[in-house]
Amino acid sequence: MKINWFWMWIGGAIGRVAGTGIVIGLFIVAYGATPGQAMAELLAHLPPWFSNPWFKLALVIVGLFIIGASLHFNVWSLRQKAIDALAEDLSWAIHHILNKPIKSAAEVAPWEGEFREWCERVSKKLENRAFFTRADQLHFDRLGFVPTANFAHSFNSHHEWLVSQLNLKFDRLRDVINWTQMRKR
Repeated sequence: MKINWFWMWIGGAIGRVAGTGIVIGLFIVAYGATPGQAMAELLAHLPPWFSNPWFKLALVIVGLFIIGASLHFNVWSLRQKAIDALAEDLSWAIHHILNKPIKSAAEVAPWEGEFREWCERVSKKLENRAFFTRADQLHFDRLGFVPTANFAHSFNSHHEWLVSQLNLKFDRLRDVINWTQMRKR
């Protein structure tokens, strides 16, 4: 859990500034000079291996690898993956929970169990503070007043109440997805 929190902390602008400070501090401790001073000294007295063609080729390959890694692991693609995971959960719930036919009172309890498990799974994904706020999670978790959905295929009043909750959860999850896509962070 602590490592997960650390990665979420790194995702923000403050984390990038702090990370840069840590890297520069470690460089100063290890080398004994600031990175600018070290670069000036390196350029003043170039070692012979620096002009080796194999070094230049290796430098290009490492640079391309770093560019590819930064494009693959950037914050926006990770945010989009988190949003896509929520959209998949929404689609799954529509197909496996909402469209599941209930024909007897005995089938309502397992249906409710699946509904509650789905809510817990989505709420767990909304705990990722790198992309979702606590307000997003609370917006999904706590419903307050639940308007009746008037679902034609309800088996009884308890099932109707659960379907009404599911309907409101769908709306709330769509809200969270839209809000997350609109955020600039």
